[in-house]
Amino acid sequence: MARSAHPELTRDALLAAARQVLRRQGATLSLDAVAREAGLSKGGLLHHYPTKERLLLALAYALVEDFQRELAAVHGAELAQDGPRPGAWLRAYIEVCLRPDVDEPALSAALAPLGALPEQLATLQEVQAFVLHDAEADGLPAGRAHAIRLACDGLWLGRQVGLPDLDGPQRAALKEELTAWTRL
Repeated sequence: MARSAHPELTRDALLAAARQVLRRQGATLSLDAVAREAGLSKGGLLHHYPTKERLLLALAYALVEDFQRELAAVHGAELAQDGPRPGAWLRAYIEVCLRPDVDEPALSAALAPLGALPEQLATLQEVQAFVLHDAEADGLPAGRAHAIRLACDGLWLGRQVGLPDLDGPQRAALKEELTAWTRL
């Protein structure tokens, strides 16, 4: 990839390359492999992301943005179908969180080291604070809203730490129960 007059396009290409490398190699991602995948020199990659941690942090932000976009689209469809009734945002959150994601294992494994870096972890927590506000603003009792959100988050986190995952029927039953909790 030649030097671009639009560095944001180069950064986007590097993040896309990092995702591809993660799909193939998981947590063994190397900056050399990402640079090759993007068609850049390692120096070109280091110009935009001077360390592996900075690349992974940028990828984490991009994943949060992708999640927010997907959540907003599903929430918009929920509002279009049923109107602005209580629980609409949480129904969207359930829908998005319980979808299978083929990239999740590799991406999660590679991003896990960021959790050990207090400054990056604090920044990621700030970026994701919208889930607290949006869950509470959804018109359901706060305790119920957080129970629903934390059940979704717990399912995801459980897979990250090696807990047994739910099979298809179990996942469907969980989705049905959590969705029922969103109806007043």
